[in-house]
Amino acid sequence: MKTLLAWISITTLAIATTVGCNSERDPMNEDPLDGLYLSTDSETQARVDRVLSSEGSEDARHVLGDWTPDMEVEDHEQNGYQPETSVDWVIDVEFPEGKAVDAGELANVFYKKLDEAFASADLYGIDAKTGLWTYLVSADGPEKVTGLKIAYNYCSSWDDEFELATIEEYEARLKAAERTASEHIGPCRITPSLPPNEAVQRAQKLSGLNDKYDKYVAIYLGADEGKPFQGKDIWDVMLCLGLVWGDMDCFHWNNVDGAGDSYFFSVETSTPPGYFLPEQIAAGQLQTADLIFLFSVSRTCQPGEVAKRMEKAVQYCQKRLGGTIRYTLEGEEMSASELLKEIGQIESELNELGFPPGSDPALRMF
Repeated sequence: MKTLLAWISITTLAIATTVGCNSERDPMNEDPLDGLYLSTDSETQARVDRVLSSEGSEDARHVLGDWTPDMEVEDHEQNGYQPETSVDWVIDVEFPEGKAVDAGELANVFYKKLDEAFASADLYGIDAKTGLWTYLVSADGPEKVTGLKIAYNYCSSWDDEFELATIEEYEARLKAAERTASEHIGPCRITPSLPPNEAVQRAQKLSGLNDKYDKYVAIYLGADEGKPFQGKDIWDVMLCLGLVWGDMDCFHWNNVDGAGDSYFFSVETSTPPGYFLPEQIAAGQLQTADLIFLFSVSRTCQPGEVAKRMEKAVQYCQKRLGGTIRYTLEGEEMSASELLKEIGQIESELNELGFPPGSDPALRMF
């Protein structure tokens, strides 16, 4: 089940400012969908405050509890940014001792001057000032670097047109790195994370993991026939649970301090447009046939625990709103106990493969 939230997982990494849909018109206009535009997080919150309550009718945050995953959070500010060798083939370019190279010039050499051997590569450098690895090119990137890493994805879970590299292509990339380093940096020590023949095998092994393990848990709360959920009731129960309305106009249980994805789970609906516009809710124009609580198993730390807590949230909503609960994994319906068993199996296998759900390697892989 690839839904709206699969897209969110990507864009959350790429967009620095949270955006939503805002409206320039009267929030109680006859058609609340008219005049919508992208807005910053602060504008979006102001838009909500104008038309709806910011607090629920009761405090039910105990249903989800105050919980943080039992996994260490990667501190990139302290440790820097490097490629992940579990999902990237990395060429390490060790500079001559005392050598520092202008980062911008080095980027131009690799990204503009050279052949397609580097077209799909990501470049990282050791900041000469901090001694930490970081992206070679970024808004606050280094002026000079004392080391370089060239990273290639073994495979891609997002690009359907991605083609696995051949042994000849891996060899060509390595030779290009050796030649370019020699010409523009000096005598360097060049070390690939895996020899080309092993890189091919690694890519082939990883290429099948996405279809097998990138699965979404979705628990549906379906409204009783003839009794759709009312927008204001939905808004209230979500706030009572402590969920936050935001990205993509959906509700989320935010993961503020823990490892893993930005949200433990999110809530959407199959009723068009699939999300929750405050203007529609305030105008009494939103009714939904269901609420869908969902998360990615591979991108969520301790997915079994999250599933249990999410189920409690669904049960709370059922108590307040009525309806029937259905449990699914990637669209396949099953019982609650079967769902937990399947999640546990996926989690166990991903741990064995070196991709613990919600870990940095898993977030980069899935």
